[in-house]
Amino acid sequence: MSSDLLLVSASIIALGAASKLLADRYEIPNVVFLLGFGILFGPAGVGLIDPTLFDDSLSTIVSLAVAIIIFEGAFTLSASNIRDAPKSTLKLVTGGAALTFVSLCGLVHYLLGLQWNLSCLIAALLVATGPTVITPVLNQIEVREGVKTLLETEGVINDVTASVLGAVIFSVAALGYHPDPFAGHMGADVIVDFVSRIGTGVLIGIITALLAGYVLRYLSLSPQNSRITVIGTALISYAIADALASEAGIVTVAVAGLILGTVDIPFEREIAGFSGDITTIVLSVVYIILASLLDFRHLLTLGVGGLIVVVLAMVVIRPLAVFLSTTGTQFTWNERTFIAAVGPRGIIPASTATLFSLQLANAGVPNAKSVVHVVFLVILVTVVVEAGGAPLAAKTLDIIPMTVLIIGGSRIGRALADRLDKRGENAVIIERDDAVINELRSDGYSVVRGNGTDAAVLEEAGGDRAKMVIAATSDDDQNILACQTARTRFGIDRLIAQVNKLENADAFSDLGVQPVTPVTATVDMMDDLILRPNFYEWLSAVGDENEIAEVVVESDAAVGEQIQQIELENDAVIALFRRDDEFIVPKPTLRIREGDVVTLIGKREAVERSVAMLE
Repeated sequence: MSSDLLLVSASIIALGAASKLLADRYEIPNVVFLLGFGILFGPAGVGLIDPTLFDDSLSTIVSLAVAIIIFEGAFTLSASNIRDAPKSTLKLVTGGAALTFVSLCGLVHYLLGLQWNLSCLIAALLVATGPTVITPVLNQIEVREGVKTLLETEGVINDVTASVLGAVIFSVAALGYHPDPFAGHMGADVIVDFVSRIGTGVLIGIITALLAGYVLRYLSLSPQNSRITVIGTALISYAIADALASEAGIVTVAVAGLILGTVDIPFEREIAGFSGDITTIVLSVVYIILASLLDFRHLLTLGVGGLIVVVLAMVVIRPLAVFLSTTGTQFTWNERTFIAAVGPRGIIPASTATLFSLQLANAGVPNAKSVVHVVFLVILVTVVVEAGGAPLAAKTLDIIPMTVLIIGGSRIGRALADRLDKRGENAVIIERDDAVINELRSDGYSVVRGNGTDAAVLEEAGGDRAKMVIAATSDDDQNILACQTARTRFGIDRLIAQVNKLENADAFSDLGVQPVTPVTATVDMMDDLILRPNFYEWLSAVGDENEIAEVVVESDAAVGEQIQQIELENDAVIALFRRDDEFIVPKPTLRIREGDVVTLIGKREAVERSVAMLE
C-alpha cells in the first residue's frame, strides 16, 4: 500500500512537471494539461492514478494546498495594486458576483431539477473565478496592467467569497435538509453565519500579518528562513482560523497575503518566488487527483440541461456581469469583451465540491453527487474553452498592448504614467532606487528594478514590444544612453527625453531623440495660455472628458472614401492629416488613403470609437 502511494505520488509530480513544460511550449494554460492528465491516468483512463489511496488524507491535502494557493495569489497581487481598477473591481466582486450567484441558482434549479438548497450551493461555488487558472493564463498573454489586475483581484476575492458562502449554505441549508436556504429566518441565519466567518478570518489574518511582518523586519532572518517563516505562518494561521470557523482559513490567508504583499518586508522577491514554486507543485497534485475522480458517465447524466447551464454561464451571465461592472471605466470595449470571455473556474469549486458532495452523500441527502458533477462540468468546459482560448481571444480582440517604457520614477515619470494609463496605454517605469520602487509599487505602478541604460533591464521591462521610450531622469547622460540602447538593441524609433541642461538639447536632436526641456516646456505652456486660452483649457481635460488621438488608416471601409462620406461619431472630428511626411488640413472632399495618419479630437468615448472605425 505504501509503495503504491509512493509511486502514485511521484507520478503525479512528474506529470505536473510535464504539464508545465507542455504549457510553456504550446502557450496553453497549465491547468488544461493537468486536468487532461488526471482524466487520462485516472480510473476512467489507463488506471495509473488511484485516488482511493488518498481517501483518508484527501481533505487535508486539498485544504493545505488551497491555503498556499490563495496566500500566494494575494501576496503577489498586493492590496495596493487593486488601485488600478477600483470601480470595476468593486462592482465585479459585489454586484457581479451576486448576479452570477442568483442567476446560476435559478438555472441549476429549473434546468436540472435539483432542490433549492443544492442549487444554491452549486451556484455559490461557481462564483469563484480562481487565480489558479487566471494567473497562468495572464502569464502567457501580454495585457494592459489594469486588465490583469482586475482579473487577478476578482479571482482572489471571489475564491474567498465562494468558499465562505458555499460553506455557510452547506452547513446551514444543504446538510441541514432545509430545501430553501433563504426562506424565513433561514435567510438571516445564512447572512449572520457568512459575516461571522468573514470577520473571524479577517481578524486572524490581520494578526497573522502583523506578527509575520514584525518577525521578518526585526529578527534579521536570512532569505531561506524568511521564506519558510512566511509559508509556515500562512499554514498555521489557516488551520487555526478554520478550526474556529469553517472556511474562515481562506479569508485569513487572503488577508495576510494582501497585507504582507503591500508592506515593506525584507526579501520580498525571494518569498514571492518560493511561494510561487510551491504553488506550482501543489496545483499539480490537487488538480490531477481531483480530475482522476471524474467519471464521465455521471457527467453525461446531466444531459442537455447541464450543457445549457454551462453555455448560459459563459455567454450570458458572465458577459452581463462584466459589462455592467465595467461601464464608464477606463477599459476599452475590446478589453471588456476579453474580460467577459475569461471566467474559468478553478481549484476552489473543484476541491470544495468534491468534499461537500461526499459528506452530503454520507448524510443521505438526495442528488448529493450532482453537486460535484455540475461543478466539474462547468470547470472542464470553462477551462478548455475560456482558459485555453484566452490567447486566441486576446489576439482576435487586439488587446495585447505595446509598452511605453518610462526611465525614471520621478514625479514627472509618475504623472506621465498616470496619463498614459488613462488612455489605455501599458506604461512600465524603470527605476533603480529601492525606496522609490517600493513607493511606486505601493501606489500601483508597474515597475522594473534596474538601470534604464542596461539592455537586459529594458528587455525585462518589455523592450521587445515597446513602441516608445521616454527617458525622464535628472541625468542627461543616462537619458541619452538609455535612448541609444533602446534604439540599437530593440529598434525603437520613438524616443523622447527630458533634457535638464538647455545646452544639451541640440545633441539629443542630432541623435534622433526628441528633447523636452523644462524651460521650453514652461514657455510653450505660457504661450498657449496667452494666445490660445480656450484651446489650452480644452487640452487640460484631455484624458478625462476630451481626447486627442492619432490613428494609421487601415480600414477597408475608410480607404478611398472622402472625409465627408465617413460617418464619424458626433462628438469627434478629423483635425489633421499626415501623408508622406506632409501635413494636410482636411477638407470634406479629401479622399482617405491607406497609411494616412489621422489626428482626431473630441469627446473621449467618441474619439475612441472613431479610431476603431479607421484602424
